[in-house]
Amino acid sequence: MALTDPPVYRPDLFVNRENEIEAVTNALQNIARGDSEQMRTIVFRGERGLGKSWLALHLHRFVLREAAPHLLLGYYVVSLLINLTPPPEGLTVDEQEWHITHDDAHRIAGEDETHYEALLQKLVAWVAEQLGIVRAPYAPVRDLSAWLAQDVKHKLESEPHLVICLILDSVFETNWSFLDHLERYLLAAFAALPRVLIVMTGRGRPYLWKSPYLRTEREEQSLTPFSTEQVAEQIRRSLSNAPDLPPVVAGMSNEALTRFAQRVIDLGGGYPLTNELLASAFVRQALDRMPEVENLEQALDRETINADVLGAVANRLLEVIPEEWRDHLREAFDALCVLKDGFRENEMPYLLAALRNTQPEGSAYTIAAMRELRDRLIETNLVRWQDKRYVLDEAVRTVLEQYLKLQRHNVWRRLHEHAADLYATWAQKYPGSRGYYDQRAAYHRGVLEKDAGHSDE
Repeated sequence: MALTDPPVYRPDLFVNRENEIEAVTNALQNIARGDSEQMRTIVFRGERGLGKSWLALHLHRFVLREAAPHLLLGYYVVSLLINLTPPPEGLTVDEQEWHITHDDAHRIAGEDETHYEALLQKLVAWVAEQLGIVRAPYAPVRDLSAWLAQDVKHKLESEPHLVICLILDSVFETNWSFLDHLERYLLAAFAALPRVLIVMTGRGRPYLWKSPYLRTEREEQSLTPFSTEQVAEQIRRSLSNAPDLPPVVAGMSNEALTRFAQRVIDLGGGYPLTNELLASAFVRQALDRMPEVENLEQALDRETINADVLGAVANRLLEVIPEEWRDHLREAFDALCVLKDGFRENEMPYLLAALRNTQPEGSAYTIAAMRELRDRLIETNLVRWQDKRYVLDEAVRTVLEQYLKLQRHNVWRRLHEHAADLYATWAQKYPGSRGYYDQRAAYHRGVLEKDAGHSDE
């Protein structure tokens, strides 16, 4: 079954993130009244599929237009959304929103620095226009940037009830040399101004800003997966509004939705994008197979996910990897997805060899080759350093392991067996770290024991 595309953002489909919204509205209130202790940059970080772009859109299109005026009586907020990825198909660019194009994204990824200044010239001129500051929009970006910083400062001084919020989406995924130019020509000046709040979203390694306002005077929050209740509400809103689904979907009971939500979480971990893709596929699959005498709730309770659906979800999650790397890195992701607690370079050759059903010997398995592969994985922003180990984004890791277990069960078992043996061997070899390795060996043995009796048939 082919996956349907997830819905584009709509305020009535948005679920959860009350704490993140409150952080922004509280910051705006504190900034408006001149609280010097308030951080003026807020960063929302999260893994692939956690809803960062929806949060940015919801802040800009709903919270700062509908809620903020009631919270900041006597003030008016100008919100500007700058998205560093092209808009998804079907999303109409709204007022005071700026999205890079697919061509821009390609040239930024290719480090075409000759394109940076031309692109930023357009962006800085656009920001000036949104704020009602128009000065020779076709001047060089250096001049525009200097004028903008000066004119915005004067505007804030002359309009004491103005508060500006810059929202930047998909920041850390962007080429860092471009971020250097973005900071130089736009962000550094705004970060130093009063009554300006900068909100960023992104995944992967945080960029090391040069401006102290961006580097140290910021608040960071990590987005987390949805709870069972939140997944149920997400499914209810999304599927009830799907134009191609029958009314019976909207009529599901709360109890059935909760059971269904837990199954979606078990497969995908509760990440909003994965929830949407899995739930939509589950329901459509159940409707296709459902006997006329059976209701949808009963059909969903007995439905099992199709391996092709999990494979399609995995491909969707990995589509952020440049196409020329994707097949090569997919093998590494498959090999490492069973390592729930992460990995280091010295574990990588054993898991890759287990996936290939060979021995970790030769130039392809040297520590230098593993470090090169590790660096490629990190560059995808789907792998990060955490607690002294490299960790795959859990949204990606969960789906890949579930797919591997369903589609290539013998390979999945072999990976866990090799991991258990490897850690047990290292526990004996390195007595100083015995507890560390014993714990990891026990995890993989437990997974295998839980799976005991499974038939590949």
